Amino acid sequence: MTLIGRLTGLFRRAPDAPPDPLETARRHMIAAGRGDVEAAFALGEAFETGQGVVTNLADAAHWYRQAAEAGHVRAKARLAVILLSGGPPEERRSGGASAIAAFFPNGVTLKRDPVAARSFAEQAAEAGDIDAEATLGYILAAGLGGPAEPERAAVVYRRAAERGHVEAALGLGTLLAGGHLGTPDHREARQWFDLAAEAGNATALMSIGVQLMYGLGTGIDYEAAAGFLKKAAEKGNPQAMRHLGVLVMEGLGVKKDLSGAETLLRGAAARGDGEAMARLGDLYSRGIGRPIDEAAAARWYRQAAETGHEGARRSLDQLARVGRGAPQDAATMRKAPVAERAGTPPALMPLEEAASRGDPKAAFELGVAYATGNGVEADFAKAAAWSRRAAEGGHPIAKVNLGRFHMRGVGVPRDRDEALKWLRSALDEGEVSAAVALGELYAFWTTPPDLDAARPLLARAAEAGDDRARMLLTDLDRQGPRPAATG
Repeated sequence: MTLIGRLTGLFRRAPDAPPDPLETARRHMIAAGRGDVEAAFALGEAFETGQGVVTNLADAAHWYRQAAEAGHVRAKARLAVILLSGGPPEERRSGGASAIAAFFPNGVTLKRDPVAARSFAEQAAEAGDIDAEATLGYILAAGLGGPAEPERAAVVYRRAAERGHVEAALGLGTLLAGGHLGTPDHREARQWFDLAAEAGNATALMSIGVQLMYGLGTGIDYEAAAGFLKKAAEKGNPQAMRHLGVLVMEGLGVKKDLSGAETLLRGAAARGDGEAMARLGDLYSRGIGRPIDEAAAARWYRQAAETGHEGARRSLDQLARVGRGAPQDAATMRKAPVAERAGTPPALMPLEEAASRGDPKAAFELGVAYATGNGVEADFAKAAAWSRRAAEGGHPIAKVNLGRFHMRGVGVPRDRDEALKWLRSALDEGEVSAAVALGELYAFWTTPPDLDAARPLLARAAEAGDDRARMLLTDLDRQGPRPAATG
């Protein structure tokens, strides 16, 4: 049987499907076998989309390549896209290797080839193909198949964006706002995000929402931010779900609704968002809107830690240090009369005695206990007071926690200078989490945000292996600095 005969045997027609795709694909198969370039391109599309044939990216690449090597611009553009991602693993094994070779002579898998993808995208972009320009912009920005070239990426992105290409507009906005072309330009980035958002792009909607939430290139407008984030969340964007959950939790621009906030965070967590998992851990460990449940908190922290979330890993370690009986103790305390709750709980008395004698580690543990409600009624004023004792005793993480308290005005008056003092002191001692906290201070708690100061600190922490810093940098690059994590 000839090659064409074997391949045409792949065609299938559903009982109620019109005959056109099948007949058209057969004609293209015959013409492509005779060297017709347009037919080869059309056959590549058929195998990519499953129009009249069994979907198979390896076959799609074969026919696209045949057309591309004959100079077909659109074939080059499409070939670049599928070579970037590759095809699915082999699953059609029931007939044995010989059967696969007979029915799928080009194989059933497509190996990723970013070098070839870069070459074909460049060729198609030079010929003016708008989709290829967008693809090439992504390749150059991400450094796929060669070195990253953000300036050149911006040029090709802009050519496509100015002609209305949605993904190119989003890519250009991300480069501008992320500081890849020099000083971040949030105002121009917003213009391109607007173009993509008007087409319904969820990432662009999320990016605008975050700009408004943190006042990047504009004034802070929580209500407008919530509107954009809601639209993006409805499209399944996990970052939008998380950011909107924060607004709903705190009642910023929307009605405060702890149950609704948890639902949003769960939606983001289900889509793999590690920061949302960590925030869910915070909800349960601190009893926000519910009784403290350290077992549930540990589950969420563990999931977040598995995504590389450093803060969640530290919180999980802290739960292990203070024991797992705290949820029941805390629940009992909440039901007890106020008079019975006065003073330090027996379980924490040894820590308080040691802290009062000047033990900074004990003071640190007490600060964490009062901050999280582990075995005691949560009391941020006491948390800050004990953290200060530990910080004054030289405990570096206590310095970070105290800096965060002053950064937010939690348990103590909000005082940026005090926050800077303690965070810089911890940083001088080599505490990586201090670099992350300082980066968050400059990016999220300074008006206007100082991203030029924030980025080197986060980059320093990321280079030291802090996954939280890497995630924050990624969000900054995508135009979405995430809310500061609690210490």
